[in-house]
Amino acid sequence: MSRQTPTRPGLAVLVAAVLVAALLAGAAVLVARRDTGPAAPSSDPAPSRPAPSSYADVDPDAYAAELLAAARAAHVAAGLPAWQDAPCVGDLARDRARALVGAELTHAPLKDVLTACAPLTTAAENLSRGAAPAADVVAAWDRSPGHRANLEDPALTGARAGCVHDGDQLVCSLVLVGP
Repeated sequence: MSRQTPTRPGLAVLVAAVLVAALLAGAAVLVARRDTGPAAPSSDPAPSRPAPSSYADVDPDAYAAELLAAARAAHVAAGLPAWQDAPCVGDLARDRARALVGAELTHAPLKDVLTACAPLTTAAENLSRGAAPAADVVAAWDRSPGHRANLEDPALTGARAGCVHDGDQLVCSLVLVGP
């Protein structure tokens, strides 16, 4: 069974403001989504590098590792233990990002993640598209209540990130799972 976090009336205005700020910084971000399903996984961020003028030549896997490290550091900074690697997610984070190339950032149901990660019952996702250092993307997520809720959720214990090129930008999915 899946559920989506309900939206609040003022959330659309907040999301619009975050998007404008993120676009100015070179990263577009979208409100996080969480699904739950049937019942039963180094916290130092990568050093931030200067933003290239185009991310077309940036290795998406290396960027995903930087994004995961920066997000993990935000999780730990909230006083929580570092996320474990979520091998059950496998390439799903990258596949989810690939599905958004050339399209609006929209969360798809996380049923595929819950199926792959059973018996875990909770999955959440933060998305980004842009040409900005990973630390800047996580900082934008930290300013968004929905994204921050995912970063600071103690029930989410495992994480994987996947990124792909979208023109001269990168689109990324940070997938979080837990019991």
